[in-house]
Amino acid sequence: SEDNNTMPVFSPDGKYIAFRSERSPRGIFVMEETGENPRRVSDLGFHPSWSPDGTKIVVSDKAAALHTVHSTPNSSLWVIDVKTSEKRRLETKGDAIMPSWSPDGSRIAFWFVSSQGALGNIATIPAEGGDPVIVTDHPKSDWNPVWSPDGKYIYFSSN
Repeated sequence: SEDNNTMPVFSPDGKYIAFRSERSPRGIFVMEETGENPRRVSDLGFHPSWSPDGTKIVVSDKAAALHTVHSTPNSSLWVIDVKTSEKRRLETKGDAIMPSWSPDGSRIAFWFVSSQGALGNIATIPAEGGDPVIVTDHPKSDWNPVWSPDGKYIYFSSN
């Protein structure tokens, strides 16, 4: 499509889909599962992930161009209220991209790089803000974290 709609993700109840759109104006949109009534909820955002209660979406403010090299470190996470479109920056104390909300709603996993040209690692942060906890830290690139349904594990890609 001319609108270039990407990064779709179903709400926890399956009734809505959040997605990135390059239509004018661009941003994060939410629509009904049938594709009806698309509504922009944010002017910024990529890689949306729903809160378990379906009231919020977390996004990164930059897109991951390649899965092994995040060429523009210093992206940040934003929590968006789906009803009001109110945005809150989640302080990660550094780079953060491709967020994933935990099933219990308490934490958000994300991918980060420590400096230009560095490879990625995975960390989590409390959903309300706080100190990040690094989950992976080794010479290979780790990216795209996703929580297991029970919230006990984080799946991710790695080279």
